[in-house]
Amino acid sequence: MLAVANFGSDAKFRRWSILEIISVLPSHFALQSGNSGYPGFIVEAARSAAEDWESQDKEATEETTKIEAAAIPTLLEIVEAELYGDTSFDIGPETNMAMVGSKVRVLDSETTNRIANNDIDKENEKNIAEIGTLVRDADVEILMRIDDLLRTHFAIFGFTGVGKSNLLSTIVAKIFASTQEPIKLVFFDLMSEYTGLLVDQLLSDEVDGRLLTIGRNTLPEGTFKYINGLRGAPKNTEATTQFLRYTLLPKALQGKRSKMERAFLDFIKSEKVRYFNESKSITVYDLFFTNEVVTWAKERQEARRQNRLGLTKEALRESRIRTDYRKVHFSPDLAKQIREKLEKLLEQQQYAEFREDGDFANHISKLEELERSTAEHLAASTTLPDIIADLNDKTRHSLWIIQSHSPDDLREFSHNLGSELYESRRLSGVIDPSVSFIFDEADEFIRSGGTGSYENSAKIAETIARRGRKFGIGLGIATQRIRYLDTNIMSQPHTYFISKLPRATDRTAVSEAFGFGDEILNQTFKFGKGQWLLVSHDATGLEAVPLPVKTEDANERVASFLDLKYGR
Repeated sequence: MLAVANFGSDAKFRRWSILEIISVLPSHFALQSGNSGYPGFIVEAARSAAEDWESQDKEATEETTKIEAAAIPTLLEIVEAELYGDTSFDIGPETNMAMVGSKVRVLDSETTNRIANNDIDKENEKNIAEIGTLVRDADVEILMRIDDLLRTHFAIFGFTGVGKSNLLSTIVAKIFASTQEPIKLVFFDLMSEYTGLLVDQLLSDEVDGRLLTIGRNTLPEGTFKYINGLRGAPKNTEATTQFLRYTLLPKALQGKRSKMERAFLDFIKSEKVRYFNESKSITVYDLFFTNEVVTWAKERQEARRQNRLGLTKEALRESRIRTDYRKVHFSPDLAKQIREKLEKLLEQQQYAEFREDGDFANHISKLEELERSTAEHLAASTTLPDIIADLNDKTRHSLWIIQSHSPDDLREFSHNLGSELYESRRLSGVIDPSVSFIFDEADEFIRSGGTGSYENSAKIAETIARRGRKFGIGLGIATQRIRYLDTNIMSQPHTYFISKLPRATDRTAVSEAFGFGDEILNQTFKFGKGQWLLVSHDATGLEAVPLPVKTEDANERVASFLDLKYGR
């Protein structure tokens, strides 16, 4: 950071505009024309330039060499009181422009720390996390307001291999460690990698961590049988071994595989691996009054609508359902009872048109399926109402990692869970605790112009992005393919973590979102793993000013946890 005297100074106060360096480039007069010209001259000039740089150590002695630094305004200023010789200073909004030709000061770590975390009171504010340090100054910590990070949404953009999953793991650990107020995080894990990256959080006494699997084929058969107490289940050690084979571990944790297996054994034995029981999550309303379970034939979607509703309601009345259909879940007896009433009514002459056209054939087939599936006892079974109840529970932190062997099923589930939570909070006026839906490989969930399951997952993501914050529901997205994202959602996050983006279209999308040029993003090409350009409108002390930060390595955190719990 730099300070430059500005035109707001007077006899009483000295004012310094604060700038942030975004690039540093050594230049030599002999090479200003680049590689154009006579080759012999260019080679000789380059050799001379190298000698000039090597002859200068801590002090510039050659006029032919300069180090050019480009800097951007932070819109803040340092205010020094000159009247009484006071050495203290204040930091406030910039009141005037920097004075051209004025000498520049380089700020020390203590002052930079105050600027980077402007207006954040670490000692007295709640829910503050140290997300990392400045890349070029490890003495400057970067603080973040957790509520603003989650409720106003965040995004992580970077090319393959830069560590997006690692950063997400670090953010989760920082959040849970930094706040006593309950936080609920829901991961949609397409690649099945977060069980290993977050195993310490899943086994934490402070976090109610669970892995939710969608579809029976998501888990190895032995693991599925074990967690559900089914006949033919293997021993817990074999179930764990199978489970570990299905989990993607980072290369840095491959050496800890035996300890990870012991951690997974504890995880399975503690009944934290759950199975989503779709049949016990479907309500009467879902089956008969929406298209979520059964879709009417398109050509008859609106035709005879009132007659169809009349038949449906009569069947439900005869089944003696007296409460809100949205609250009635199926049991084997209820599914059978409604099916028999429906079949009996379809035999009547007044409903012959529906019998002949087969309008209710899919409903009857689904009811027969519900009779069988709801009768099956699965020990690890979890329903949608169970998950909603936990996300609204104000007593403790929760972490849900949701996986499925079918991307379509995972997208559909994200839509159903998000819609159910949003509607339940909207109708009841609940705004706490904070919940964040986090989509890794976000281009597989919120793709622009998607159809089918893509359209449904994008729809709920947009609802959360636009209106979720009113009810304490936030959105987190991580992807390398930014240009594929739905632009309506892309513009909603208020906090961005950005790393290398080789594709120009991806850089353009990010630049337009924050209104800064390529020169700011160009510095990310030199970033190593764990280094990010952090920009936030709300969560950090500097509003919409990019900060190059270095975050902790999640692999080191998990490895330390495994060593501490299971021995070195």
